[in-house]
Amino acid sequence: MKYLTMLAAAAALLFNVAVSASDDERYEHFKPEPAENLEQAIMNLTKYNAELQEIMNGDLDAQDMTKVHELTYTLEVALARLSKELDVAANSLEEVHLGSEQMNKQRVKGFGKSYLDTLNHVLGEHSKHHENDHKEHH
Repeated sequence: MKYLTMLAAAAALLFNVAVSASDDERYEHFKPEPAENLEQAIMNLTKYNAELQEIMNGDLDAQDMTKVHELTYTLEVALARLSKELDVAANSLEEVHLGSEQMNKQRVKGFGKSYLDTLNHVLGEHSKHHENDHKEHH
């Protein structure tokens, strides 16, 4: 009985290896563009989101699907960087909040600058547009 169990386990292992190999043959893996900082992540998101949008506007043939698959690697890396940067910004904002409760100007200014630098960079032109609208109304 022990022999049959081991044989079944070995067969299952071989089957899984064969399935994995065929999956790898079907889907080529691509090296993503790096996102070593917030600026690079935003540039990659902007560029590759535009490419993804253009492809999605078409019929999505096999070549398009391969390109989409390739794009997702870079987009995933860029989103991970953006998420990390936004986590840091959220922590900075919490420090601003706590600093304001304690009337700690230095804490508010230091962490406020960090928060605003990140968010202004993330929001880019969108934040400038609203800043100009705000100035026109006052």
